[in-house]
Order: sequence, then C-alpha cells, then structure tokens
Amino acid sequence: MPPLPRLIAAPLINPDSTGNASVCSQHVQTFEEDINLKHMELLVHLATDKELLILTHGAKNEVSSPELALGLKKGLESPYLMYQLLAFSARHLAFLRPEHSASYLHQAVTLQTRAVSLFNAAWTEIDQTNCVAILLFSSILGHHLLTDTLAKRTPDGIDEFMTNYVQFVEMHRGIHTIAMTAKTQLMQSELEPIISWSASFTSRSPRGNDCQRVSELVVQTESLGPEDKKACQRVIRFLQVGFDAVFSEEEQGNRYHMLCTWPMLGPPDFTALLAARKPEALVILAYYAALLQHGKHLWQIGDAGVYMLMIISDFLGLEWDYWLEYPRRSILQSLQ
Repeated sequence: MPPLPRLIAAPLINPDSTGNASVCSQHVQTFEEDINLKHMELLVHLATDKELLILTHGAKNEVSSPELALGLKKGLESPYLMYQLLAFSARHLAFLRPEHSASYLHQAVTLQTRAVSLFNAAWTEIDQTNCVAILLFSSILGHHLLTDTLAKRTPDGIDEFMTNYVQFVEMHRGIHTIAMTAKTQLMQSELEPIISWSASFTSRSPRGNDCQRVSELVVQTESLGPEDKKACQRVIRFLQVGFDAVFSEEEQGNRYHMLCTWPMLGPPDFTALLAARKPEALVILAYYAALLQHGKHLWQIGDAGVYMLMIISDFLGLEWDYWLEYPRRSILQSLQ
C-alpha cells in the first residue's frame, strides 16, 4: 500500500503576486488567532456534560438537546451569550477537576467579565430579535453568580457573604427584569414552554407547614413595617412552594427549580432587609439554607446550606435559636 499523502493547506490565492501573498499571510494570521483550543474544550464540555445546567427546567433535571442547540445558535448571534455559556462551562470544570481549578476559574472570570461587557455594549432596547438571547443570558449568568456566591468561604463570616449575596441578587434580578419586559414576544418564542412552566410553578399555592414558625415571627414582630412584612411574607410563600416541590414524589418537571429561582423572586424591599442584616430576614434566609440542603448533591450547591445556617446562627446568637429550630433540625437530619 503506498504511503498516505501528507495533507498541506494550499492557499486559494496565487502567492506569486506580492500583494496576494500579503493578503494570504494576513488571512492565515487572523485565522490562527481566532482558533482557541481552550475555548473548544469548554464548548465540547458544554455540549456533552449532562450535569452542567442541572438546575434548569427539565423532567430529568437535564438540558434537552433542542434547548442547548437554541442556546448555542443564539450565542453565535449574540456573542455575550456565547461567552457566558463558555464561562459557566469553565466554572463547572473547575469543580470537576480541582487539580486544575485555578486555571479554569481564571477562564471563568475572564469569560464572564467579557460577556457582561459585551452585553452592556450591545444592549439598547429589547425586541423580538434579541429577547431570547437576553433571557438565556440572564438565566445562565444567574446560575453562575449563584454558584460563585454559594461556594465562597471567608473568615469574615456573614458580612462578606451577605455583601456577595446581595450583589448577586441585584445583578441577576436587574438583567432578568430587562428580559421580562419583552414577555409578550418571549411567549411567542421557542422559550414559551419553559416560561409557562416556570410561571405555573411559582404561582402555586403553598401546601405544607414547613414555614409556619417563620411566618409567625413576621406577623408578631414589631421591628418591621407593613411593607417590609409584606415583602417577607411573599418570599416565605415562595419558600414553602419550594419545600412542597422537593418533598413531593409526584413532582412534574424540576423539583429543585426554587433553589435557584428564590433569590430573584424576592422584592427589593426584602433584599434591603438582608443588606441591613435584619434578624427576621436572616431567619428567612436560614430557611432558604434548609431548602438548599435538599440539593446538596447538585454541584452548584454542595454544603452551602450547612455553611449559611452556621454563619447566620453565629451572627444572631442564642436568643434566636427558637426561630431557627426548623432549619437546624432539617439540616441535621439530612446529614445523618
């Protein structure tokens, strides 16, 4: 058998001409600069790993091929989305490969920074042409920011955690609010089934009594005004819907949906209470920690619920133990 011929990339332009040679050289240089194997690794991981976006909507907590294909397609049209997808892929690889975590985390930060910069530069108004890309960007960025926030462990305890948490909530809610101003157009897009399912999920009536004690706290406290109490009662209702879902064996769709959605559902008044370290708001956050603990097997969450309860308990002190009894008991039972 004769040896296989060596493949050589032959130029399409006649190199005999000095001008053409210059153009050809310029083209090759640009092509080489555009190819980045590190980014290709992130793209392959994004397309093949079933657990990367496990908190998104789906009957088996997985991203279906059509949804992923839509994200990649829109990412080509809107580079800020593609950069954010690659950033989250790098963040997941940092978790999977701790021996190389520093390198992947650097990629994740660099790509996310670029994504946000591109979004800020590209956005003028939202319409039918960009609403899907913006909502997808909001969702993936929110997952990424939540993952980073829950993963941080600092010696400053609750102060630095709450600063990071409030910053995450405000940024995610801001971009999501922008996206949902085009809800009419979104309901006519490929995302309609997901948006309808999510709206149906969050509009459910609470059934269980997991949040009964913290509800009593909000009703009887004298340190919160009417509007603040209303904000607290709203987020407590969403928490109970989340507990109902994780405890239900008949749950259709993603039973962990509230784990990533709850921070964004709270009104600005509640976020302000958290920023001010109001004890009642921190007790509510401890209940969110208990809800997170039900997703401890998910890579984005891990032991975040345990950590959050610990720093909240340390900050509030023994006088608030009665109000923290449910989240403490719930988390302890999950560790046995």
